[in-house]
Amino acid sequence: MWIVGITVARQTTKIDQKGRMIVPAKFREEMGRNIVVTLSLDEGILSAYSAERFSGMKAQFSSLNSMEVDVREVTRYIIGEALPCELDSQGRVSISSELWDHIEASAGDEIYVVSYGDKLEISKKTFYESMKKKLGAEITTRDLGKYNVTGL
Repeated sequence: MWIVGITVARQTTKIDQKGRMIVPAKFREEMGRNIVVTLSLDEGILSAYSAERFSGMKAQFSSLNSMEVDVREVTRYIIGEALPCELDSQGRVSISSELWDHIEASAGDEIYVVSYGDKLEISKKTFYESMKKKLGAEITTRDLGKYNVTGL
């Protein structure tokens, strides 16, 4: 599916014994060879960004007032936990056990990778399916009008 020129898709993969996952081939072009994996603001999810997008995010955080406790905490959570990664020749990326532990994932687990162009969301398949089922029951009560989302 194409939205504003960006491929949005979901694909499954597995974590290998060395803590690596394959970035699906159809996502690699938009992500590039260098990515940054970090915590997400959403429970059970890791976020991976293209190096360019993450650099822009880092600059935005740097411009915020570090005297504000919320700014420091979110910066520490997102920027401080970031892991720069380079895809190997087979399209794999090695993610630290600390990040996998954050989403309760380990070697052999099946995971979902959802692409938003230059951002990926990574979660355990069981978590994603549970979240999707819960959201499916609630989605019709969400009001996106305040975000000017049209065409739904």
